[in-house]
Amino acid sequence: MGRRKVSSVRGIEAPEVARKRKGTNPGGRRAIGRGAPREWYIPDCKRGQALLDGAQVGQAMEVFQAILARLDQASQFERAVILGRLSRCLYLSARADAAVERLREAIAIAEVLAPTDGVESLRGTLQSGLGDALRATGRHGEARKAYTAALAVAERLGNLRSQGIDLGHLGALFLAEGKLEEARKHYLAALPLFERVQERGMEAVVRYQLGRLLQEQRQLAEADLHYREAARLSEATGNPAKAGLIWSELATLHQEAGHPGTVELCRRKAIELARTSGDSLQLLRDLVKLAEFHNAPQSRPVEARRLAEEALAVAQTLDPAIADVWHAYGVLGDIAATEAAISADSQRKAILLAQANDFQELRRRAPGIFTTLARLDAAPSWGRAVILGRLGRCFLIAGRPDLAVAHFLEAIDITEMLPASEVLRSLRGTFRSELGEVRRAIGQSDASREASDRTATLHRDSLPTANAGGCSSALSADFLVTLDEELLIDFAFDTDLLVDGPRERSLQRWAAEPKPLARNVRPMMMPCTRNWTDEDGAVHFALSLQEPTFERHPGCTVIRRTRRDVVLAGSPSILFRLIREMDGTATVEELISRIQPAERGIALHMLAVLAATGAVDVSGRPIGRLLHKTTKKGVLPGGGLEGDDILRLTTDGNYREFPDSPRIAIGQSIPEPLRAFHTLTRARRSHRDYRGLPLTRSAFDAILDTACGVTGSLAWAGRDSKLRAYPSSGGLYAVEIYPIALRVEGLDQAVYHFLATENALEKVKPIDREQVVDTMLPVEREMTAGAAAMICMTGFFPRHERKYGEGGHRMLVAEVGHIAQNLVLAATALGLSARPCGGVFDDLMNHALGLDIAQEQFMLSVLIGHAGGKG
Repeated sequence: MGRRKVSSVRGIEAPEVARKRKGTNPGGRRAIGRGAPREWYIPDCKRGQALLDGAQVGQAMEVFQAILARLDQASQFERAVILGRLSRCLYLSARADAAVERLREAIAIAEVLAPTDGVESLRGTLQSGLGDALRATGRHGEARKAYTAALAVAERLGNLRSQGIDLGHLGALFLAEGKLEEARKHYLAALPLFERVQERGMEAVVRYQLGRLLQEQRQLAEADLHYREAARLSEATGNPAKAGLIWSELATLHQEAGHPGTVELCRRKAIELARTSGDSLQLLRDLVKLAEFHNAPQSRPVEARRLAEEALAVAQTLDPAIADVWHAYGVLGDIAATEAAISADSQRKAILLAQANDFQELRRRAPGIFTTLARLDAAPSWGRAVILGRLGRCFLIAGRPDLAVAHFLEAIDITEMLPASEVLRSLRGTFRSELGEVRRAIGQSDASREASDRTATLHRDSLPTANAGGCSSALSADFLVTLDEELLIDFAFDTDLLVDGPRERSLQRWAAEPKPLARNVRPMMMPCTRNWTDEDGAVHFALSLQEPTFERHPGCTVIRRTRRDVVLAGSPSILFRLIREMDGTATVEELISRIQPAERGIALHMLAVLAATGAVDVSGRPIGRLLHKTTKKGVLPGGGLEGDDILRLTTDGNYREFPDSPRIAIGQSIPEPLRAFHTLTRARRSHRDYRGLPLTRSAFDAILDTACGVTGSLAWAGRDSKLRAYPSSGGLYAVEIYPIALRVEGLDQAVYHFLATENALEKVKPIDREQVVDTMLPVEREMTAGAAAMICMTGFFPRHERKYGEGGHRMLVAEVGHIAQNLVLAATALGLSARPCGGVFDDLMNHALGLDIAQEQFMLSVLIGHAGGKG
């Protein structure tokens, strides 16, 4: 609180506090050392501070670094001062860790200087700054000590203003920790200090913070008083922007309290002050909130639309990368949905629903697209082209054709700079088509026609020739097979953004000669396959989406998936007989014996074709394999929750309960033999912030041996079966363990196989860290890059299936869970961090591990390493 020019708490602007401490020159000592002559030191300091005050942080840092380089060893006081200012630059540049290092260096210098008032004041300033930096890194305990030390200095010097600021800092820290009474006590102690020194701006800040705190405690009437006084003080001190923010908070408070009339008044006052101060972003926010308020049931939808359209007019003057801009579109979409629900005109209803869908989609997607663009390298790349194209689409929907045209043109230019490929050519065609759509919308018909012509040329060039691959000939005189395939191309980004790309459909005759089926295989329809008969009598087999393939390109991963329909025309009676009889238990021999002798050849041929095209399974074990395949990333759609929705689901507390049943308390007294394990389970946490530190070989070996090693043997029928540290159904141990050493002392970066029965590692293949990171889903890459080891578990399907048949897959999943928990607890016991991770592109990981996917595939991994302590 009060240390930064702009407070981090809800955007409330705090007064400049560079003059917090009085008398920074130590009494009885020259102001500057021999290496810092007055003719350059003081003007340079002023220039650096002016840049810092003007938010030109990078330039200010350069000035302070230059001053630091010129100071000699005799100028220790000046060195501490400049280190403090450099730390401020680092803090404002979101480099709080580096700021902490500079501040500790400055404090160490100040501690050995002669204890004058000036030196004491400097120490207080540095401790206060250290508190800010430590708080920003989440080290609240250390921050509290620093603020307390600063407060003690201010009390010794009798500096009331500094005491108020440090009490406010402590209050803000307690508020962030949820310790509301402690926060309240410190704010109330700060308030009379600011009143005594007539520091109205800081008094406004404290009253605002008290209002927030009291609002959280549901003491709404008292919160209202503090908010109103804070707003009055802010206006009186010439800060209408801050006053507007506080009136906005007041409106939210009265909305929570159920006072609609007051909500309207407060929000209107906030809008008026935002206009006065020229704060367009805050004006947008308040207009949007008032529009949302009037879009509520039994409110004023006409006024809601007027306000939302006014908000959009403001939004179009702002940087489109600001998320609030797109939220305004979403609110207008919500209003359109409300209008559609009450409209009796079916045509108007359809128009409103289309607008609602488009604008609500913009609210969901556009901010993430801008975030992704900001993280991409400026050089031409696949990722940059895709994102620019998608932004062009956003601007088209948003009614900004000027921006849409610019983004589509840039995207097209990039695709022409990159090495040619079919996907890139298709992507360029999509951009040209959408560019034509924009130009038609703004009346540029000639340019639109040119774009359409070029798109059509691209499409013709990409079509297969009529006889490509010999696919135009009929397979049999008795029936004809056609493959109707749709290729779906999507692009995944490191921000966990998935962008849909071109969709291409092809229709071709099946002309290959299939391999005859063995007479003892047991065919059955592929699980989840739908079949129906069209108006021409042809039978369609709609197969489940095929497993995706992945290509890593600069900036993004290209995901290709194929949806296939197998269409069989001719000999319907034979086909329907086969469909009825195929149940996965009858062999080909038995099926054919049920067909008329004259039709058996056709039936055999038909079965072979259906198996070759994927409509019929002949593996004998389709269900377990299908479960594994269809639950891979990219095969079936995810749940669809994002951002705040995920947080709400995680914290909703909506777990299964039986409210009408009596509740029996569980004792929490832990017996001595269980205490170590109890402590271990309480210490386990899943972290994401792996720090890239190496793992010792002894720790790595101990984790594998403890979690997965042999623990004994069982004699059975004259043979010994070696038992392991985890349960396995039937003692089959059908899960294989592949450790990948990323940063393990004494081990090359490679994929290893853990041979438990010999307590040994087998080096499977070398692999570098980047290859491993590339196998992960984008959102998991940063986390994986910092880990020391990745323990991969794979299912060796035939081993379970031979005993358990289709049920084997469920047992494999359970066994993987047992191993993962052992690994996590073993790592925790060593003071390391470990977490299960299944966020991989399966085929990339299977390839990286060197697996034969017909027999063995990836199921789960556990990341192990040193984490930074943030959960």
